[in-house]
Amino acid sequence: MKNIDFQEPSGRVQLNNYRKVLMKYQNIYRSTFSIILSIGMLFIVFAFSKWNINKDSFDNSGIENKMSLQQNLVDEDKQKGVHFFGRVDSINLSHLAQNNIEWLTLVAWSDQQNCKSPMVRHHNGDSLMILQRDSSWFSRIKKAQAAGFKVFIKPHVWIYEPETGKWRSDIFPTNEKNWKTWKQSYRDFILRYAKIAEKANAEMFCIGTEFTKLSTEKPTFWKQLIKDVRAIYSGKITYAANWYDEYEKITFWDELDYIGVQAYFPLVKNKNPSVQQVSKGWKGHLSDLKSIHEKFNRKILFTEIGYKSTADSAIEPWKWLEYAKVEQPPISLETQKKCYQAFFNTVWGKEWFAGVHIWQLNDYEGYGGKDNLDFTPQGKPAEGITRKGFE
Repeated sequence: MKNIDFQEPSGRVQLNNYRKVLMKYQNIYRSTFSIILSIGMLFIVFAFSKWNINKDSFDNSGIENKMSLQQNLVDEDKQKGVHFFGRVDSINLSHLAQNNIEWLTLVAWSDQQNCKSPMVRHHNGDSLMILQRDSSWFSRIKKAQAAGFKVFIKPHVWIYEPETGKWRSDIFPTNEKNWKTWKQSYRDFILRYAKIAEKANAEMFCIGTEFTKLSTEKPTFWKQLIKDVRAIYSGKITYAANWYDEYEKITFWDELDYIGVQAYFPLVKNKNPSVQQVSKGWKGHLSDLKSIHEKFNRKILFTEIGYKSTADSAIEPWKWLEYAKVEQPPISLETQKKCYQAFFNTVWGKEWFAGVHIWQLNDYEGYGGKDNLDFTPQGKPAEGITRKGFE
């Protein structure tokens, strides 16, 4: 019993000591757990904050990328076109694709004798030949589209016996009878090709090119023609107005999809200008173009632009070589190149600018080149500028 009595208190002491030790470790554990928990909470808070920062950064990056993408899409929407003459086939078109060209402007021709002629001719009355010709046009459009190009059908009237100093812009019938005949024959011409454009799903169609007197003095005719074209053609339509004394006076722009301008604006007064001089020459024209855009809420489309390979090509860009004051103006591939560079530097990036259709390229072997004075940039340094500008 004594041993038991002796051992009993000893067991209680050990038990009490054990409890004390246990409580000590429990306190240490609790303290340690609290510290770890606090550290953990701090880590979670830090991680969450970091995640938010990264998320914000990601979101901002996404917005910036989206904005960048949107800007690229805006640039991609600009029409990158050329007037193309010749055979439409895979060999010819592959060269165009390599130059980042996306639109082909195909010109449908009619003619009249002079500016006072009452009749626009676009066929010889042979119904079989008309069907063959229309079928050929349909085939050309589909071949171009199959090669990845969009197509702009742009009818022109050619004057084959012009009076001195007169051209297409001066067409105006001399009396009411002639006017009635002219507008009916012209309407037939336009609606014929509008039907072809619709059948082939051509992306854009032009109702007329450079009729300064008629477009400004006979607006009712054009407004009705627009309705007639829209009744049979579902693509985009425009009119190609002369840069001088026409595009800013037309009253029916808001009934079309684009304000079309034949952009042969004079840009300098000196030969062999620098890029800076040509760029400066655009300043006043850009202001006028923007004003018309804002007035009618339509984007500006250069339905035609071009520069000869001559030292004076930026002075009077519209002049054809056969109309030049001298028979052989000095060749200057650099001036042509600088004119296109100035165009891309000053006009191309404008938000209100819809694109351009350059005059002209051809399928002829060896066409253009360093000895060619004419408008084409084909085989010349200017071709590299347009390729880069369209890139």
